[in-house]
Amino acid sequence: MLAEINLLPQKQKRDYTNLLIAASLIVIIITTVMIIVSLGNQKNKEISALEQEYTLAQKQTEVLQQQANQSNASSAVSELEKAISWSEKYPVDFVPILNELTKILPEKGYFYGLDYENSSSLNLLIQFESSREAAFYLSRLKELEILETVKLSTVETVTLQNEDETVPRYLATYQLLIDRTVLKAIQEEDNEK
Repeated sequence: MLAEINLLPQKQKRDYTNLLIAASLIVIIITTVMIIVSLGNQKNKEISALEQEYTLAQKQTEVLQQQANQSNASSAVSELEKAISWSEKYPVDFVPILNELTKILPEKGYFYGLDYENSSSLNLLIQFESSREAAFYLSRLKELEILETVKLSTVETVTLQNEDETVPRYLATYQLLIDRTVLKAIQEEDNEK
């Protein structure tokens, strides 16, 4: 038998592990970069969509505010026109009413407040020295032709400090309903004079 002798250098087997590791790292890096870029693009698109929604909402808000201002202005004008027409329809001259109310007021009775609720209703707050004066004033009010109904709502005691002594005072609240026909008759009499 013959022995085979090979004098040619043997081919070394190539080691592909380093190449595979490098290739897999490159693939992982490229995939990661692509994922990051796609996520960034997606977020940018969401941001631009939100900005568009925001600008649209601002424009809508401005339009609604302008409409609200116009409707408020128009409603305010219409309310003012209604108030003017109402005041022209129901003019009430308080001079005759106040004259009648002050004529019957006791000597030490004082007007404390007067609230005009509507065209024929008044709330009157008067200060008296005694509760008896409040009752007498109520009876005098009921005798007035200009008043349709009279109610004594409350009588409150208020103390005043007056040079070393405490003086009680009484605040009486009256609800008055004016008879408009009698009031107009009085106003016509005053106009004729």
